[in-house]
Amino acid sequence: MTPRNQLFFLSQRGLLDSVLVANELVDELKRKKKSGVIIKIDFEKVYDSVSWEFLFYMLARMGFCGKWVHWIKKCLESSSISILVNGSPYKEFKPTRGLRQGDLIAPFLFLIMAKGLSGLVNQAARKELFSGLKVDAKNVEVKILQFADDTLIMCESNIQNTRVVKALLRLFEIFFGLKINFFKSKISVFGVDRNVLDMFSEILNCSIVNIPFVYLGLSIRGNSSKASFWDPVITKVVKRLST
Repeated sequence: MTPRNQLFFLSQRGLLDSVLVANELVDELKRKKKSGVIIKIDFEKVYDSVSWEFLFYMLARMGFCGKWVHWIKKCLESSSISILVNGSPYKEFKPTRGLRQGDLIAPFLFLIMAKGLSGLVNQAARKELFSGLKVDAKNVEVKILQFADDTLIMCESNIQNTRVVKALLRLFEIFFGLKINFFKSKISVFGVDRNVLDMFSEILNCSIVNIPFVYLGLSIRGNSSKASFWDPVITKVVKRLST
C-alpha cells in the first residue's frame, strides 16, 4: 500500500516533490485570487510518545501479516531504559510506548503511524465534513502533504474546516499518541480579511505565518518557474559538494 500523501522513503519521490506541490498550490491561489488555508503541523517529541497499541493496529490495517507484527512487537519490547542520576545509571526499566532514537527501523514505523493522520483527513473528506483545496483545471483536491513528520494540511477557508482540523488533530493525538504542538504549529490564510485569520488562529491555538514561509528548509512563496526560486537549493548543493 503506497501512501499518496507521504513522500519520504518512497521510490521516485523526494523532498523537492513536497516543496513543488506546496509552491504550485500557493502560486495558483495567488494568481486566481482564491481563498484557502494552509496549516503547518508541528509534532512534539515525535518518537517518545508513539502508542505501540495503535502502531500494531496500523501494521495490521496496512496488511502486514501476524508474524511480522509479532516480530516488531518483540523488537520494541526487548528495549530497556536507564536514567542517569548524578552521572550514574539508575535501575533499568521497560518502556511501554515510543520508538528508540537511532533505531534503523524507527523512521519506517513512524511513517506508518503518520499515515493515520492522512487517513483521518481523507475519511473526513469522504464524509463531506472537510474540503481540501481544489487546483488545476481538473479540480484536483489537495488535502495533506507529508514528508516524515513535516506535515501541511490544506483546506478551504471556512470555520467548519478549521474546527474539523482541530478535532482531527486532537483525535490523532489521543488514539495514536503523537502529540501536536499547537503553539509551534503555524497557519497561513489567503483571500480573507485579518479578523477571519485571527479567528482561525484562535480556534487552532496556533500562530500566524505570512507567505513566504519555510517548509522542509525551503521557502514556500509560489512561482517555482522563476530561476531565482531555485537559488537556495543550488546554494545548498554547492555547499555540500564543496566539502
